[in-house]
Amino acid sequence: MSRTPSTSRRRALALAAGGTLGTLAGCLGSFDPTGEDGSDGDGSDDEFTDTTDAPEPEYGHWFAGGVDYAGTVDRRGEDEVAITVGAGDGFRFDPAAVWVDYDTTVRWEWAGDAGLHDVVTYDGPAAIESELTDEAAHEYAVTVTEADEGITRYSCRPHQAIGEQGALVVGPEIESYVTEYDTTPVDYGDWFAETPAASGTPGVAETESPLRRDAVTVRVGGPGGYDPEAGEWETAPVYDTPALRVTPGTTVRWRWIPGAGEHSIVAEDGSFESDLVAVEAAASPDEQEDEHVFEHTFEEPGIHEYACERHRDDGMRGAVVVVASRY
Repeated sequence: MSRTPSTSRRRALALAAGGTLGTLAGCLGSFDPTGEDGSDGDGSDDEFTDTTDAPEPEYGHWFAGGVDYAGTVDRRGEDEVAITVGAGDGFRFDPAAVWVDYDTTVRWEWAGDAGLHDVVTYDGPAAIESELTDEAAHEYAVTVTEADEGITRYSCRPHQAIGEQGALVVGPEIESYVTEYDTTPVDYGDWFAETPAASGTPGVAETESPLRRDAVTVRVGGPGGYDPEAGEWETAPVYDTPALRVTPGTTVRWRWIPGAGEHSIVAEDGSFESDLVAVEAAASPDEQEDEHVFEHTFEEPGIHEYACERHRDDGMRGAVVVVASRY
């Protein structure tokens, strides 16, 4: 494992002593889509290629949420590789992580289970973007080149939250690949020590990572909207997504929950500030006037802390972590 990577893509590599998959807290759910067909994860009855001597690429949080992931399957040396979409219980890629050479054609094949699926790049150099379809035996193929060297994390967008995500590693034998964006846990110090999560549990357990989005929405003053069964608006002195990780250029939009009382968005460093606003709740969503919206576009990498000026000491706090590409 000593071959030197090409200089044209060296920026995509972190030459660490050894690549490992950390047991990181993830932004994904705990759904465990384990298959029942007894396969080993590559869509056939073959054993996994032995990658004991190959350092495991660093995928960040990607496979930490109960995904059917048994290690990276080494398919270098093959001209074409097939990956099943909607495998197992219908919500996983099989195999989940594949390592290939340049000029390999990667083909995703739909199993036709569990409704609509697509295959779309989450981050990384390879451009993967299939159509959204439930057609059995549908195929989508990409032939990777040296320009795709590194790790591309991808997902089925309708099912990413329940574990249908994969990784494609492209390149020669090297010391270690890393993902395009650092998604390791963030140290917020004591900023969230007294912050209730929208679920009512104390503290912030994880950072949501909607990377490479034009805009992301955070609800102000509650975990949701109108509850038709209760006939009322769900409110609480919280931001429904207290901790976000975004990429430069992302606009965060804060939307006020009707009937939640007066709240605001005030940056600790003074870089952005909303008015102190309350939105009166109507009797039903049909009668509700437009909710108040405040937005800010984040460009500078780093941790941007903010709070509600009225409820800051009560723990109504948030943070936007802006991460730049490592490529």
